[in-house]
Amino acid sequence: MTLFPVVMPVIEAGHKPSGKEKVDHLSQIAREALKVSAEKSRVRLGELLKDERGAPFPFAGIYWSLSHKPKYVAAVISKDKVGIDIEEIKPRPESLFARVASDEEWKLQERSWDTLYRYWTAKEAILKIIGIGIGGLKICRITSVPDDNHITLDYKGQFFLVAQLRHNNHIVSVLKGDNEIKWVVLYKS
Repeated sequence: MTLFPVVMPVIEAGHKPSGKEKVDHLSQIAREALKVSAEKSRVRLGELLKDERGAPFPFAGIYWSLSHKPKYVAAVISKDKVGIDIEEIKPRPESLFARVASDEEWKLQERSWDTLYRYWTAKEAILKIIGIGIGGLKICRITSVPDDNHITLDYKGQFFLVAQLRHNNHIVSVLKGDNEIKWVVLYKS
């Protein structure tokens, strides 16, 4: 199967929303990106509901995942469980390195902000599939970094292959599995 993960810029609202209004605005844009993923996959988008934990509930056997940041959103649909995450690469407190990965995982790749966000987004994409939040970062382990666009992970004996894309100082990760990935990057018009 081919997955079409979509990366889309955030179009500013007419005013500066904050709090819940800002999250709702970003979520709406991410849902627009999801429509594009559905169209490319030749799937009719159903009602997008979430379970009691806030995880996306599949519709008609189709799974979906969204992620949004202030500048970009990412979305994907699949016939299999799927997770996607996007983060902007920017310095944060150094303590984040220890929160995201173990010393053993840091031996796989040079410790850098780029690698930190590669690890973080890959783990987040998998944790979305598992149905747990960011608290599971240490349980989900990076096992190898085969190239600049892929990472393999282990979560309690389950192994996952994640595909990654860099775009305008952001890293996007999506569960690849056995699927072909065709990234769709939209630009402001």
